[in-house]
Amino acid sequence: MVSATQSDLVAVVPKNKTEEIRVSIDLFNGCRVFNARIFYDAEDGTKRPGKGIAFKVDKLEEFVKAAIDALELAMAKGYVK
Repeated sequence: MVSATQSDLVAVVPKNKTEEIRVSIDLFNGCRVFNARIFYDAEDGTKRPGKGIAFKVDKLEEFVKAAIDALELAMAKGYVK
């Protein structure tokens, strides 16, 4: 898991009743990283980070292109509107 010293929250996407996906740009070991992580409801009532993905922002454009391709495929197959 990326432990950020500086974080810019981009979005919070609800996943289900007890989880949300937080997307952010973080600073880790002097490098900017894209971070998409699932936060879950802990027993003490707080949100805690769980599994996710993080990588240097220089890979972000390629990742976004792949995500757009996945969305277009899902739409073409009728999986989403």
